[in-house]
Amino acid sequence: MNNNEIILKDIQEIIEDLQDIIPSLENKSILITGGRGFLGTYFLKTFLEINQLLTNPMQIFVIDNLITSKDNDAQYPNVTFIESDISKKIELDESINYIIHSASIASPPMYRKFPLKTIDVNYQGTRNLLDFAREKNVQGMLFLSSSEIYGDPKIIPTPETYWGNVSCNGPRACYDESKRLAETVCITYHQEFNTPVKIARPFNAYGPYLNLDDGRAIPDFFKNAINKSKIILHSDGTPSRSFCYVSDSIRGFLKVLFYGKPGSIYNVGNDEEVSMKELTERIKKIVGNVEIIFQKSEDKHYTTDNPQRRVPDLSKIKNELGYFPKISLDEGLKRTYEWYKVSK
Repeated sequence: MNNNEIILKDIQEIIEDLQDIIPSLENKSILITGGRGFLGTYFLKTFLEINQLLTNPMQIFVIDNLITSKDNDAQYPNVTFIESDISKKIELDESINYIIHSASIASPPMYRKFPLKTIDVNYQGTRNLLDFAREKNVQGMLFLSSSEIYGDPKIIPTPETYWGNVSCNGPRACYDESKRLAETVCITYHQEFNTPVKIARPFNAYGPYLNLDDGRAIPDFFKNAINKSKIILHSDGTPSRSFCYVSDSIRGFLKVLFYGKPGSIYNVGNDEEVSMKELTERIKKIVGNVEIIFQKSEDKHYTTDNPQRRVPDLSKIKNELGYFPKISLDEGLKRTYEWYKVSK
């Protein structure tokens, strides 16, 4: 498959889950923050495809300050791009029915480079959007939190009820703790003002549009495998994760937005657990002719406060919203590799 075919296949899989909600999106409006980023791009392309099915298409507004992404200058019908910082006052006169808040500095190297900006976007940006949601009397708002709010969990798989085991002053704290605070603000707005906000906690989403220089495991491993024919592990390979291919992630997020209970929190991910060593072996099998190297990172804080295991308990979203991940890790890695080969 070429890159366009990969994306179209992903989006078709997402839209299959939304058949009963699509007619109600006629002539609606939606705001996507972080819309030039990895997940924001998928949200945008999904709604563009849905617009092809509507007589009266949605109006889509995209906000991004481009601090970790680039303006691709693409022009789409019924889409307005606004280069702006949501940690400042949000200026938008048009009526809005739905908000998807995916703006955040989620790349570990980047949030360590911009710790205060990370905090500002996660806390003040979220509060600004909640005020904006009240002003516009929106039908629904989705806040993308993070599985990082659990820290290094003592319960595996980890349910939404787990309080977390998080350092409040370590090298990851600017991201982890500001996401936790943002969740508190969301729930408080729901309790105080009945704001219809729902929270999704993503677990290690990956796939096309996730920048090779992002610094997270899968793009980092593919980058070295493609460019240097080697994969460098900065641990002993035993820490484990559960990776969720982007089409499954977006399916889960949109189920939360359109069908989730306001004021509720849902884990979104894939519960297939894999060690970092096994992940590198699977990537090696896909790429071929790759050497796996164990090498201590030059960054002395590379593994500080890094969870040993991260696996979601998906019971709530499965039982309440009928969400089940469909794309296996091997299939997701294959699609991602095909994308990276052309886009690197």
